Formats: sequence, structure tokens, C-alpha cells
Amino acid sequence: MVRILHTSDVHISGDELSIAGLRAVMDAVIEHGVDLLIIAGDFFDSARVRDDAVARALDELRRVSCPVVMIPGNHDCVDQYSIYNRVDPTTAGEHVYFAGDPDGEELFYDHLSLAIWARGIENHEPAHKPLSGFKPAHPDHWRVVITHGHYVPDGDSSDRSSRISHGEIAGLECDYVALGHWHRHTDVSSEGVVAYYSGSPSDAGSDGPSVNLVTLHPDDGVLVHRHPIEPRFGRSPEDC
Repeated sequence: MVRILHTSDVHISGDELSIAGLRAVMDAVIEHGVDLLIIAGDFFDSARVRDDAVARALDELRRVSCPVVMIPGNHDCVDQYSIYNRVDPTTAGEHVYFAGDPDGEELFYDHLSLAIWARGIENHEPAHKPLSGFKPAHPDHWRVVITHGHYVPDGDSSDRSSRISHGEIAGLECDYVALGHWHRHTDVSSEGVVAYYSGSPSDAGSDGPSVNLVTLHPDDGVLVHRHPIEPRFGRSPEDC
């Protein structure tokens, strides 16, 4: 059994709300003792985030010890102006992995029997297809996909950037698709492939901020629970 906390769209910008949202995510990781944290893009709001806000965000990542896998989204894409040209998230610790290859990359956590295919955004444009290049891992592992983009139902011909179609999700050979871009918890599962947006931890929206608690269970399959969180202002207990 593998327990994952899936979040996205933290949008660290320097304001207190985004930091408080990230702090609440880390609180949930610690409270639930998950095996892995996924941050599915837009960790930073732009390339102009001040150094002091960056430092505070990395300090929050240091509070957890489980593996953290993060990808770039459309707000923090890995183009020539990327914030990641001056910020290395892995300086928060060896437990943090930044999957910044614009073509996608595969990660293995053998102690969890878990394989991850992760692909973020280099250029947020209609030509970008977030699931292009996916290669399924061997089925003796749990298989998770992490990407960032806009879900569209089959038949939708709108000219949206970074489109992820219903049919593409249905064709994936994986157990869970962790999506970022939408700020609300949304189930976009297709043909037995479990796929969700987590919602944003720092954007209340209509349902309030939340994260996804995902259990990969050998008997019960993939279980997804929307876990409401409350952005917590002030210092972390570890800092007191």
C-alpha cells in the first residue's frame, strides 16, 4: 500500500496566503504520514518571486522527510525566463526531486514499488500536449502520471493551451493521474483510469482549499479522498 498526498497550484508569490497554503500542505503530509508528496505544477506564481519568498517556500519543503516530486506548470514553466534558472528546489533536501525535463521523465521508487512518469511545461501553448511521450512502466509497479494542463472532453475543438483530452486519459496504462492547473478538486477519470485535479491549497474557490489523499491499495485499488485544508498563518511548530 502506498499513500500519496497530491497538491498543485500553490502559486508562491510573496503574499502570506500562498505561504500559509503551502504550510497547511506540509502539515497534512506530516499529520497523515504519507509516503510521497506530489506537487503538480505552478509551485511558483511567476519568475519574479522575491528571494525571501523563495527561501520561505523552500523552508516549508524542508519540514517533511518523505520524497517530494514536483513539476513546472504554466506559471513557472521551464522556458528561458524560468524562475528555475535561479532557484533549485532540490536545495531543500535530497528528498526533493524536480522533474524539469520538458520531454518528460520516469522515476522509480523501488521501496514503494512505484513508477512515476512526470512531465511539466516548457511553453504553455496549443501545440503543447502534456501527455505526449508517455511510456507505461512495467505493471509490477504502481504507475503514476504527473502533468499539468487543461482537461477537455472528447469532441471539444477549442484552441486551448496544454490540452489533456478525455480519450488521452482513457488510453493511459497507469493507476493514477495527478493533474495540476485547475484550482478546484475535480474528478476527470476515464475508462477506469483514475485522474484528478487536487485543487489549490491557497485559492479558496467555491469549495475551499484542499489536497488529494491518494491510497494505492493492493486489494481495493486506487482510493482518492478530497481533504480540506485551512491555510495556516504564522510560524511552523518546528520554528518555535
